[in-house]
Amino acid sequence: MKDISRAKGGREALVTEKRLLFFSLLAIALYVSPYFVLGEDAHMRVHDNLDSNIAWYKVLTRSGELFGPVDGIIPQIINGLPRNAFGTEFSGIVWLHALFPSIYAYGLSQAATRVLAFIGMYLLLRKHVLPGERWGWIRIGASLTFALTPFWPSGMLSTLGMPLALWAFLNIRGGERSWVNWAVLTLLPLYSSFVLGFFFFLSALGIWWLIDVIRGKGWNWRFLAAIVYMTVLYSAVDYRLVHSLLFSDEPTSR
Repeated sequence: MKDISRAKGGREALVTEKRLLFFSLLAIALYVSPYFVLGEDAHMRVHDNLDSNIAWYKVLTRSGELFGPVDGIIPQIINGLPRNAFGTEFSGIVWLHALFPSIYAYGLSQAATRVLAFIGMYLLLRKHVLPGERWGWIRIGASLTFALTPFWPSGMLSTLGMPLALWAFLNIRGGERSWVNWAVLTLLPLYSSFVLGFFFFLSALGIWWLIDVIRGKGWNWRFLAAIVYMTVLYSAVDYRLVHSLLFSDEPTSR
């Protein structure tokens, strides 16, 4: 009888968690809906957003220099601005603004970022922090709260993508052999910034790997390979920044 009661309780907890997941995703949809319902009448932050970044995306896509060389020039700004002063053409947010009107690109970016933030935090908590049926409401509540955190829009998943990345890294560190983990590490650099967050994240993981070695847990080459792999990907995606730092004669603030 106890086993039957426990199984019944587990099924009820699972149903409840599924309902909470649905309502959480609905809450995120309602949160971002003004950008699609109200359009340009929706509230948007001005500082470091409407007054700069959104305009830069449009200038870049209309300049004809989206795929310009590292020594290319954007003629629309201050009588010619170096192409490398703008972001990489491999950034997802640049392509959203290239393919859609600005307000819809902004809304799609908000929606994608917050949904992935929710999924990442939920997966991390469910597998590595709070496993078990009785913690479902805490997992989902924490994930929804994290997903609705105010953040700088052009930062994309630089902060909100960290739980998803940590989930993948912990899976690899634990010996899991799944292509999903590597897909996460491959795709995140396309919608986040190395400078704005993942430099510190990957540095911390490198220290973690070293501590594991010092404590006698083995070299764990797959874990180290994953850290190096993501670092190399960020360097490749943001090659313009790397070129500006290492090879450009012009001053850079970054």
